[in-house]
Amino acid sequence: MRNITTILILFSWLNGKTQPPNSFFSRFGGSGIDIGYGVKETFNRQYITIGSTTSFGNGFTDAYLCLFDSMGQRTWGKTFGGVMADVGKNVIVSPSDSGFVFTGYTASFGNGGYDFYIVRTDKDGGLIWQTSYGGLDWDFGSDLVFSQDGNIIACGSAFSNTYGKKDGKIIKIDFNNGNLIWEKVYGGQEDDEFLKIKKTSDGYYSLCGNTKSYGDLNNDFWLFKINIQGDSVVSKSFGNSNRGEKCYDFIEDNQNNLVFCGSFDTSFYNSGKNISYVIKTSLTGTFIQDSKISYPGMKDDKFHSVACLKNGDRYFFSRKVDHDGFQVDIQPLLLDKDFIYVGATTYGDVRDDEAFSVINTSDNGFVMIGYSTDNGSEVEEVCLIKVDSTAVIAPSIVGIRKDQMKVVDKSIYYYNETVYFSNMEQKEIDYQIFDSGGKIVQQGKTNHDFIFVGDALTDGIYFVTVGRSRKIKFLKNSE
Repeated sequence: MRNITTILILFSWLNGKTQPPNSFFSRFGGSGIDIGYGVKETFNRQYITIGSTTSFGNGFTDAYLCLFDSMGQRTWGKTFGGVMADVGKNVIVSPSDSGFVFTGYTASFGNGGYDFYIVRTDKDGGLIWQTSYGGLDWDFGSDLVFSQDGNIIACGSAFSNTYGKKDGKIIKIDFNNGNLIWEKVYGGQEDDEFLKIKKTSDGYYSLCGNTKSYGDLNNDFWLFKINIQGDSVVSKSFGNSNRGEKCYDFIEDNQNNLVFCGSFDTSFYNSGKNISYVIKTSLTGTFIQDSKISYPGMKDDKFHSVACLKNGDRYFFSRKVDHDGFQVDIQPLLLDKDFIYVGATTYGDVRDDEAFSVINTSDNGFVMIGYSTDNGSEVEEVCLIKVDSTAVIAPSIVGIRKDQMKVVDKSIYYYNETVYFSNMEQKEIDYQIFDSGGKIVQQGKTNHDFIFVGDALTDGIYFVTVGRSRKIKFLKNSE
């Protein structure tokens, strides 16, 4: 364990007992890469998070389930998976037993390269059942919700048994035993995917995602609705002609409108110069308004997730802002109901920080989950941030650092298109390089103490494993 760092803001006292703070900044990690992707508040005002870890567990990457108390301190962490890559993407809390169910994807179990991965635990993170679903190709779970009959509906994307290149996939699972009740695949001839699912006030299950089949070939936002049998009810796309838009999340607000968030590609050839983008529609998908938000000096920015104040007059966005020079920061951003700027705060230092999900909390604040590499971190640590309803007003910060112990492997590093590592005896060592989606892009054996990647890899983020234990993440950039 490297460290647990908690920054507590706004202490209050009642009857001599410490009350949960309105704001905190909590981090936890080991010697590897630890990332949080999904978060929910529990029934006793704690926070359950799901993500991935290379610090703990059985394999290359394991799904990582953590419980944080109301003060932002980690109570426990549990890993799930086999010897290959396993990742958790989102989690829900069971109203029947206060346990947890999460979905993601696994390369350790199932039929194909990756399969849907669904795990149910008790309230202490003890395994009740786990299961995988998919064909011979890749299938990725991304979100899940309880259905009105108490079972589980999960969504994601599939390359197996599809109508086109990639399709949106929805499955219904028996809560008691994890058995498949039904599965549906929706899509056209191009790439289509589902990312989030919610039960909306019209009685349907609404999904957001991305489509190249039913809108612009450059990619559009996709709204899709199903009934409890999984039959399609609504399918609509939203976007601008000849522009690439990418949707990541949506909510139903207090006016029963749908608010979708993501990114808008401003480059001439849709090559990835993104700004933040938000669209509002009616519950049936009738377009109401949109807004594009950008600041000078940003290399790339996007909305990862959206939540809403309980009174409905503010939207809270978890925003990624990428400054020139590869510095990525977390920016909580408030807009009013007409998408007019209210305020923003930026979290981050000289290295990368990113939040992938945000939820509204019972005290009308917000919690974000992601990763941080600042404040002495060498690699990504799970990062949990709580802010109050203003999101931008904070008093002086009091830092509390506990159980500080750094265990960082200095025997492997990346520099100038080459991975260097210790191999003094010149033994033959296996190595594998994975892209950010988990696909092996280069592998082999070497008896040297370096691996030259050069032109063999395009620019981007990669993970490399050398031997059984040495792992790093690196960014290849030819500029």
